[in-house]
Amino acid sequence: MAVALVACGPPSADRPPPGSFAFGVFGDGPYYLWEEGPFERLIEDVNGTDLAWFVHVGDVLGRSCADDVMQKRFAQLNTIRHPVIYTPGDNEWTDCHEGGSGGFDPLDRLASLRRIFFATPGRSIGGGTMRVESQAEDSTFAEFPENVRWVVGGFVFATVHVVGSSNGMESFPGRRTELDAEVVRRTDAAARWIDAAFATAYAMSAKGVVIALHADLGMDPGAPRQGYSRFVQQLKRYVAEFAGPVLLIHGDSHEYRVDRPLRDEHDTPYPNFTRLETFGSPDIGWVRVVVDTVAGRFVQFEPRLMRGWW
Repeated sequence: MAVALVACGPPSADRPPPGSFAFGVFGDGPYYLWEEGPFERLIEDVNGTDLAWFVHVGDVLGRSCADDVMQKRFAQLNTIRHPVIYTPGDNEWTDCHEGGSGGFDPLDRLASLRRIFFATPGRSIGGGTMRVESQAEDSTFAEFPENVRWVVGGFVFATVHVVGSSNGMESFPGRRTELDAEVVRRTDAAARWIDAAFATAYAMSAKGVVIALHADLGMDPGAPRQGYSRFVQQLKRYVAEFAGPVLLIHGDSHEYRVDRPLRDEHDTPYPNFTRLETFGSPDIGWVRVVVDTVAGRFVQFEPRLMRGWW
């Protein structure tokens, strides 16, 4: 006799208190067939929660990078009733040269990813679309519709296309020089988009800044990672100057954590900086973040892990 294991999700989330709003964060999944059930439950949980939007920080697939797989994930994300903001991960394109992923040309997969997920620059995906400002609206950066920015409750939010696998710099047999040029161009666009986010924050005297990207930048002491030093130094400069809280959201390492890894030259953590890394495969879960727009701070990080199968 077959026995189905059914696990309930976490208790229903409370509504944000007056003067606050909540948003959701997910990434690095689902990868495998047995993670599809928990992912569907995650969508149900998200749809039953009062959220302003939902962010996916990349790696929407685990192996095959074929168009039909990306189309499937795009369709699933569109069943979320909230606006969905998605920023790419390495699994969707930079790692697609691997045999298990289909042996694709990464630049071909990047073009497909942009065609599928960013067909309408300046609009989120999901059931309730939201207007965002896209870097592609600047003709100088027309090829980067995935870098977006929006302002809510006195906070500036931005997604930045910075991926794992050493920000796309890892070598592999058959790597073309065009990929090196892509890394240079995308890194410059990403750094300029972070500059623009903080310029917006300064201009409007924002209460806080939130940056979401895929890669674990290696901010932990003694853990530098190739391809990210420019972004770490950039964050240090802005965090030291900016008066309000700065939240960096990422995935990549598949470890849920909320901490303060960014340190100054005296090895002292910056008190106004927080790092949120969301769950990743094999853990399928999301994080609810509550923002107090009156006090100007992040008041809650609630992990919501989907357990078991159905």
